[in-house]
This record gives sequence, C-alpha cells and structure tokens, in this order.
Amino acid sequence: MKNIVLIGMPGSGKSTIGLMLSRKLEMKFVDMDEHIERREQKSIKELFAISEECFRDAETRCAEELSKMDNCIISAGGGIIKRKENIDFLKQSSTIVFINRCVEDIVSDIDMSTRPLLKDGIKKVYDLYDERIELYKEYCDIEILNDGSIQETVNKIINNVEKYNKGEKGIS
Repeated sequence: MKNIVLIGMPGSGKSTIGLMLSRKLEMKFVDMDEHIERREQKSIKELFAISEECFRDAETRCAEELSKMDNCIISAGGGIIKRKENIDFLKQSSTIVFINRCVEDIVSDIDMSTRPLLKDGIKKVYDLYDERIELYKEYCDIEILNDGSIQETVNKIINNVEKYNKGEKGIS
C-alpha cells in the first residue's frame, strides 16, 4: 500500500493522528523528526543549534530515504514543505494529507518550549501559519480539517484517502 504522509503545522496533531491511523490501518508509523534524530545521531534542537539549514538538509535526506519505503504512515515535520524537493521525494510513494487545524487551537494546547521554531512565543505560530498555509494547500493531495475528535479526524483521513485512490479529490 502507498504511504500516507501527514503534513501540517506543529501542533496540528500529525503524530497523534498518525499513530492512531497506523494502528487502524495496520501500517508502520514513522515520526520523521524521530527518524532524523536516529539517522543523524543528534536531537532536532542540536541540529537547529548548528543552523536551520543543517536541520533542513537532514530533513531532505530523510524525505528521500522514507520515499523508498512503503506501507507507512509518516508524520512529517511542520517545515517539510519549505523545500519542494522533499514533497517531490515523498509524492513518489505517498499520498500527502494536510492536517489543517485552527491556529487558536494549536496555540491553546502545544508546549512551545519543546519546539525549536516556536520558542519565540505565540506570535511565531501565527507567523509560521501565514508563511506556510499556501504551501501546505499546494502540496497536499488531500486536506483534512482537524476540528473534531482524533477518532473523527482519523476516519476522515481513511475515507478521503480511499476516495483519492479511486480518483476522486476532496477536502473534508
């Protein structure tokens, strides 16, 4: 089965939804940030401390590597869309699903201290959303609004991926 790659803002629910989705579909779950840390033997924070470019290079290497896998649910980092080549790699073997979540909901329940790009505060979340929203929409095959329970969002993804794989397109 083709991979399903989840993209979206930090705090949009990609990891939580991805893990539940992988269990329901009996597919392997890969958190891209964790994969990068194992591969590079450095934490995301350490890679960013060198430079954002250093992290983005590691992310691109990881996207290329993961594009060669199949039957995986992949939770991508929020900035995966900053380099089109990442999406090009992943689209070779995956359906790209944008988990769109209201910025106010993201701000209300994420721990910003654990996310290197968000350490500058709430305004940074809004700035990142404004900077990235059009790229998420452009690069995804399917857009899912995460505005209900996790289970509802997982079900929406499954239904929409099935439709997409039959040649239908939609936003749910």
